[in-house]
Amino acid sequence: MKIGDLAARDLVVVAPADLVRTAARAMTDAGVGTVIVLDEGRLAGILTERDVLRAVAEEIDPDASPCADVMTRDVVTAEPDWEVYEAAAEMSARHIRHLVVTEADQVIGIVSVRDVLLAGQRVQLTDGHWAVLRDSVTFSVRERRKLQRYLLELRGAGEDDVDLADLLGLLLGSWSFGLALPPDAATLGTLPEGDYAALREAVLAELPELQRAVHPSPGWRRR
Repeated sequence: MKIGDLAARDLVVVAPADLVRTAARAMTDAGVGTVIVLDEGRLAGILTERDVLRAVAEEIDPDASPCADVMTRDVVTAEPDWEVYEAAAEMSARHIRHLVVTEADQVIGIVSVRDVLLAGQRVQLTDGHWAVLRDSVTFSVRERRKLQRYLLELRGAGEDDVDLADLLGLLLGSWSFGLALPPDAATLGTLPEGDYAALREAVLAELPELQRAVHPSPGWRRR
């Protein structure tokens, strides 16, 4: 998987002259932690939650200050053909949480540290869609018990006979569809057939790891 495959393409963009308040509101409305600052189509900077927080700490008036005054101008960029490990190394070395993805000097997307960390759990679907499966280590005690119950129900069943709707609802952490999560059977039924098949295959491939998560090896002890 390349960085270009992970990059979010639906960018939130502001201009250097836009007020900091405008950028902060755009982040909140989109549920993101950063906006791209473009000046006549060219990358001028990046404005993150950290930049806004620093501006507040320095008593900069968000209703009177343009983004140009508080944005990060030295933007770290990546090419879409970068490997995931290269992006992770760059973020770690520079102590940053986002990489702007550019191609031929044009901004085409942005990658966050979360995208990189979850790359191994990402399922590529059709028409540019994607889904990310949750790692079982993030499950609450209640979710882990649900997982154990689902796995017991699946034991001994043939792959073609397995109904994975409940398990998919538990495992799906995010996806590019404009549909609510966690999905119920009706929601999953609205997905294109090829996408549902890809998700099903990905979950089946995860079953051994999920079994190990709820049934640790005999020598395991909680410390």
